Amino acid sequence: MSKILAGDVGATKVFLQAYDTSSQALLAQARYVSDNFPSLIDLIQSFQQQFELPQFSTACFGLPGPVSQCEAKLTNLPWWVKAHQIEESCHIDTVVLLNDFYTAALGVSELNEDDLLCLQPGIPNPFSNRLVVGAGSGLGVAPVKNCAGQFIPQSSEGGHIDFAPVNERQIAILNWCRQKWSHVSYERLLSGEGLETLYFFFSIQEHGHGRRGLKAPLIHQAALDGERTANLALDMFVEIYGAYIGNLALIWESNAGVYIAGGIAPKISDWMTKPIFINAFLNKGRMRGLLEDTPVYLVLNEKVGLLGAMRQAMNIQSA
Repeated sequence: MSKILAGDVGATKVFLQAYDTSSQALLAQARYVSDNFPSLIDLIQSFQQQFELPQFSTACFGLPGPVSQCEAKLTNLPWWVKAHQIEESCHIDTVVLLNDFYTAALGVSELNEDDLLCLQPGIPNPFSNRLVVGAGSGLGVAPVKNCAGQFIPQSSEGGHIDFAPVNERQIAILNWCRQKWSHVSYERLLSGEGLETLYFFFSIQEHGHGRRGLKAPLIHQAALDGERTANLALDMFVEIYGAYIGNLALIWESNAGVYIAGGIAPKISDWMTKPIFINAFLNKGRMRGLLEDTPVYLVLNEKVGLLGAMRQAMNIQSA
């Protein structure tokens, strides 16, 4: 059998794509709302019924959470995903589960120039490493090791490291967040809910009371409309984002390129291209020069994770 299936699973949406490796033909692709299904198995079966594709030889799924021993409890979605259950229930010979930013890192190698927005050209070093990072419903990170010219991703849960403030206002944000959470990770601030948290904080700072319920897309629109609180929240979001990514780029020495994926950055590209982001990225004292040489790209293609999952499924199929 030559039919393969790839999936990019997110807390809010899931992309699925079926492909025939013999005819090199795309068989089907679809986008689903995650909350509409009680499990990934139910979603896959719905896809199979919709497109009359009852069996696959190989499937690969990128999942938002740590994968261990062929199973994963998803971080921001109440699904427990097990490879053997998908194989049995969906009639798939081999199912591979990967962290979603592992598949995004694989997908970066499949991108075209039009899929990227350059935030800093730098001086690319083809012998160095890459970094793929992105905020969406959560915050994902994948270091990518350069092994003799071949880029090999590594899974991580780097979105859950401790938030480290770099100025007095960020210290105030941390202290305020500590009243709510015992552990304040970067994901608490660099995600859709994180932007809403920042907006609530600045509402209190500006007006003496917080405005709850305004979702991230509406905060962006409010900022475009000139609302001061929304502008403060977005400015702080990209400032923290820049400093965080700069930290990771130093740890991983990512001079072959930093790739910012995830659902948020493309939607706020007008803020990501402001000096506040790249200034925070570069503000590393004696290591500023190293980061000035590091290319930084914003990934515009929302299917980068799906591209990576499909590439991995093809590799498994041809092995």
